Amino acid sequence: MENKRPFLTILGPCSLESLEQIAPVAAMLKRHGLIYMRTQLFKPRTNPDSFQGLGPDGVKVLEQLRKTYSSQELKFVCEACSSDQLAVIAPWASIIQIGARNMQNFELLKAVGKHFGPNQDYVLLKRGFANTVEEWLESARYLIQGGVPKEKVVLCERGTRSVTSPTGVQLDFIAALEAKKSGFKIIIDPSHGSKRSEFVLPLARASLQLGLDGIMVECHPRPSESVSDAKQAISLEAMEDFIISSL
Repeated sequence: MENKRPFLTILGPCSLESLEQIAPVAAMLKRHGLIYMRTQLFKPRTNPDSFQGLGPDGVKVLEQLRKTYSSQELKFVCEACSSDQLAVIAPWASIIQIGARNMQNFELLKAVGKHFGPNQDYVLLKRGFANTVEEWLESARYLIQGGVPKEKVVLCERGTRSVTSPTGVQLDFIAALEAKKSGFKIIIDPSHGSKRSEFVLPLARASLQLGLDGIMVECHPRPSESVSDAKQAISLEAMEDFIISSL
């Protein structure tokens, strides 16, 4: 008997690097009937010298993908850290992502509603590294008051800093389950929530077993060559095995 697929599955690299990098990911999603792909044009980084994403130039890659896949076959998930970035991604992003660093960037949250239109499916709001569930839900209310329907807001647990975890972060399943009582859809990011590829897929399975609504997993055609977060990237082969066995 086939597994019932979760409400939302988002796969793809940490950041968009090139058409060569993203094309195999798109083909994998198509093979398995999945449609949401990480295509991050802007990548906030702690180290200012780290790769910050292709920026507006990444739109050229999205245009190339659109020549192969329709907007119903493949949908883009893009993060924005400012109103200017929102203006760049809004014509392309089916899911607008607000990352952990910006969970309490209230002016940005207000601005999302101005860019949320018929081509957007959802807004994805990640919990901050040290924010409470209550603060997370209040940030979601900013989105709603800004014009995003509640059913279009998806919350993402991505882990918090930890002094006991060997990777420095740990997922908080209790926070995710508590937030789910609010009526929002809740997905898990086991990639940022573990920072090591060996833990990513077991945590993804656990998320689904707990009855949460989906996962966002970083995968790359050549994980060791990923320009950002290579240690947590999953190979496409391992990702396909997970799709077949668990989705």
